[in-house]
Amino acid sequence: MSKMSLLVKLAIVNALALGIVVFWSGSTIKDYACLLVNDYGINGPLFNSELHVYFLQISIIAFSIVFLLHFLFLKNLIKPLNKLTQYAAFIKTGVYPEPLSVSSNDELGKLSDAFNNMALTLKKNDEKRDQMLKDISHELRTPLTNLNGYLEGLQSGIIKPTPELYGILLEESRRLSRMAEQINQLEGWTNFHQEGRILPVQKVIEDALESFTVAFEKSGISVNSSIQNGTVYVSEDALKQVLSIMLENVCFYDEGGWVKIIGKIRGDVYRIEVHNDGQFIIPEHTGKVFERFYRADSSRTVRTGGSGLGLSIAKEIITMMDGRIGLETDGNEHLFWTEFPITKKEEI
Repeated sequence: MSKMSLLVKLAIVNALALGIVVFWSGSTIKDYACLLVNDYGINGPLFNSELHVYFLQISIIAFSIVFLLHFLFLKNLIKPLNKLTQYAAFIKTGVYPEPLSVSSNDELGKLSDAFNNMALTLKKNDEKRDQMLKDISHELRTPLTNLNGYLEGLQSGIIKPTPELYGILLEESRRLSRMAEQINQLEGWTNFHQEGRILPVQKVIEDALESFTVAFEKSGISVNSSIQNGTVYVSEDALKQVLSIMLENVCFYDEGGWVKIIGKIRGDVYRIEVHNDGQFIIPEHTGKVFERFYRADSSRTVRTGGSGLGLSIAKEIITMMDGRIGLETDGNEHLFWTEFPITKKEEI
C-alpha cells in the first residue's frame, strides 16, 4: 500500500468503511427483523417502531466505526505533515535537523523527499555563503590593512607623500574595486539560469581571442591557435565569460610570452585547451586552483592584481552548463581545459 497514491488509499478506506456499514447494517437489520416477526410475532406499527429504534442504534455504531477508520487514516496522514511544519519552522530559524524519514512512495512520501532535497540545498547554500563571507573578509583584510597603514603614516607625517606612494595606494584601491566586481560576478553566476542555445563554438573562441588581441600585444604574448568546427548547446554569454577568465589569467600570470589555444572534438565532447607558461603551480594543487581565493603564491596578487576568484567563477559557470573544467601542469607549463557535450546534426 506504500506505493499507492493518497487518492487510491482514501478511496480504499472509504470503500472499506462503506462496505462494512452496508453489509453489517443490512445483515444485522435483516436478522433483527426476522427475529421480531418469527420469534416474537411482532408486526404492524410496533414492528416499525422497534425496527426504527434498532436502525438508529445500528447507524450510531456504524458511524462510530467509520469515524474511527477515517480518524486513524487521517492521523497517519497528518503526522508527516506536522513533521514537515516543525522542520520548516526549524529551518526558518537557521537550524537544519536530520532529514525526514520517507516510508512511502505516495504524494506525502514524494513531498517529504522533495523537502529533504530542498533542506539539503539550503544547508549547502548557507555553508557556501558563510564560507564565502569568511573568505571575502580574509581577502579584504590585507589591502585594507595596507591602505590604513599608509594613510595613518601620511596623516602622522611619518611617511612623506611621493608619486610612488600614491601609485601604491591607487593600485590597492583598484585591487579592492576588482575584487568587489568579481564578487558581484560570482553572485550573479551562482544564480544564473539563462537558457542555452546551439552555438558554433569555433566562432565564439575566435571572437574571444580577437577581444584579447590588444591585451596580448601589450603583454608581449604571441598567440597560436588551432580551432576545429563544432556545435555545443550552451549559453553564449556564459561560454564567453569562461573563455575571458582563462585568457585573462594568461595575461595576469604569463611567464613564457606565448599562449596556444586548441579547440577540438574529442569523442562526444568539444574540448577547449589553453596552453602557456605561467607562474609556478604545485602539480598536486590542480584541483585547488578552482577554489575561491586560492593562490599558489600569496604575493602574486600584489604583482598581478588578481583576486583569486576568476577560476572559481569559471567553475561555477561550467558546472551549471553540464560541462567540465580542469588543469594539467608540470608546475610551469599549464594546460587549462574545459569540455562541453557535442550537439549532433540530427539534434539541430
